[in-house]
Amino acid sequence: MPHSSPRKLRILALHSFRTSAAIFREQLKRAGLDKELEDLLDIVFIDAPNAASGPIPDDVSPFFAGPYFEWWNASRDESGRWTYAGWQRAVAQVEDAVRLHGPFDGLMGFSQGGAMASLAVGMQRSGFALKGLPPLRFIIAFAGIRVRDPQLERFYEAMRTAPSLHVIGDRDPVKPLTNLLIESFDRPVVVTHGRGHVVPALPPEDLQRVRAFLLAQQQEAHL
Repeated sequence: MPHSSPRKLRILALHSFRTSAAIFREQLKRAGLDKELEDLLDIVFIDAPNAASGPIPDDVSPFFAGPYFEWWNASRDESGRWTYAGWQRAVAQVEDAVRLHGPFDGLMGFSQGGAMASLAVGMQRSGFALKGLPPLRFIIAFAGIRVRDPQLERFYEAMRTAPSLHVIGDRDPVKPLTNLLIESFDRPVVVTHGRGHVVPALPPEDLQRVRAFLLAQQQEAHL
C-alpha cells in the first residue's frame, strides 16, 4: 500500500514593523520562497493589531502600499529604559489567530514579527499566554530581533530549547539585535546572506539548509 505524503507544516506568519500581512506575503513571493517551500509549508498571514503610529520606513513606503501595522512601538525614556507600547494587544492578536485559524506547528516572522514570534513561543512555554492551545513548536525568523523591555525579557529562558531557524543579512543594521536573538536559543540554525534588512532570495545550498530544518520539524511532529 503506498505511503501518503506527510502533511505540510502549518505556519502563522507575522510581518515586520509598520508593514502588513499582504506585504509579508509579497516579500516572500519576490524572494521566490513561496514557490521554493510550497510543498512543505501552509502559511497563514495576519496583520498586527496596532495601526502604524509613526512614519513608514523608507524601504517600505516606496515599494508597498498600505495600510500599515505594527506589533508595538518601542521607545526609550531618559533613564535608558525601553518600553514596547502595544505588546499586550499583539499577544492577544496572536492568541486569537491561533484559536481561529490553528492549530499551527510553528511561527514565522520578519524583523519585529520575528521578535513577536519568539516571544509568543516563550510566553506559551512559560504559561503566560496561549494557554490550552496546541504548542507552537518552532520559530523561523528573518532578521528577527531580541527586545529590550524588562517586562518581556523574562520569556526568553522558556523558549531557549525551541528549534529555531534564523536568516540574517551581513549588512543588516539591526544585526546586533538579531545576534542577541540567535544567542537566546540552544541550537539555532543560522543562514546568512550578503544583503541588508530584507527577506532574501537564497541560493540552492542555503535553500537546502532551510528545507532540512523544515523536514526535521515534520519528522519531529510525525506528520
